[in-house]
Order: sequence, then structure tokens, then C-alpha cells
Amino acid sequence: MVKDISNEDRIKRGEVVKMILLAVGVSGVLVVGAVCPGLFQLVKIGRRSLKESSFRRVVYRLDKKGWLVLRDTGRGYRIDLTSRGRAELQAYELGQKAIQIPKRWDQKWRVLVFDIPETRRHVREKLRHVLKTWGFYRLQDSVWVHPYECSTVLELLRTKYGIRHEALYLLVEHLDQDHWLRKHFYLVSPKKNE
Repeated sequence: MVKDISNEDRIKRGEVVKMILLAVGVSGVLVVGAVCPGLFQLVKIGRRSLKESSFRRVVYRLDKKGWLVLRDTGRGYRIDLTSRGRAELQAYELGQKAIQIPKRWDQKWRVLVFDIPETRRHVREKLRHVLKTWGFYRLQDSVWVHPYECSTVLELLRTKYGIRHEALYLLVEHLDQDHWLRKHFYLVSPKKNE
């Protein structure tokens, strides 16, 4: 007899990877074994706990990918996050971030200006795609604007894509002839009798 498992009860591999990266990323290092033997049981997706064998399998796979470094300490295993693992963690964090829309607009524009060289065209295209997805408006190819607070999101982007020196964040109080931008972001109520 085959037991039917609902979608809620299934643990997706990507969710396990994300939970492990977050656990290592938050603590900086993780020690599993005699120091923290039941760690894998703390990883819960939905209503189910993660099995030890699944936890180990994912950690070994992430070690082979170069996202984690797994070392035997004699009392257990020490897990460190590599730079590639940090980049993946930032990608997960970016996926969880959202620009909060306040009840009232503070009348300021957030502008991102970047100058990424042609040799890094793929980074430039990825950045444009992410900005468009988050609802930024393109003033020019490398000048994007948004009306709401987004400095933490932009900081994550600058770190993830390695464009700390190529990207500039501006908080603009006055933007000449911005009525069309206000209309685009629905910041102007339509006038009667128009």
C-alpha cells in the first residue's frame, strides 16, 4: 500500500538548502555532532522535521558544490560558509526582500545610477531585470528610480553583484517635471473635470 503524501508534507530540496544556508549564515559557523546532535530536527518545513540522513546528504552535496566547507573536529562536524555559499544566501535573501509601501509617500525619489563596464554585461543585464521586477522605473539604461525606501534592497544587490563602486544610490527631494513619474507610480490622484 502506497501512502499518499500531500504537498504540505513534502520537503522540497531547495527549502532544505535554504534552511541550512540560513542556519550557517546566521551563526557564521555550525557544529553538528556531540555539540549539537539534534540540529537537523530543528529544521522544519511545514509540519515535518528533517531526517538526519536527508540533512547529511544535503550538507555533503553543498560541500561538493563549494558552498560549504565540512570538517571533522573529532567531536562532530564543523560547517563553514564559503564565499560562493554567501552569494547563494544573498540570492535567497533577495528573494525574501520586498519594498514596503508606506501609507503616505515622503515626496522623495530613490535613484540608482550605475556604470558597469561592457566586460561585465551579464551582471548589468541581471541587475536591470531585477530592478524591473521590483517595479523600478527606467529613466535611462543605467538610471532607475523608485518612490519608496529601498536602500537595504539596493545594498543587497550591490553586494550580490559586486558593484559596490559601480553603483550610486541617491535620495532626491526634487526631480524636475516628475508629474509623469508620479502618474506612473499612482502617486497623483486624477483631477476632476479632466
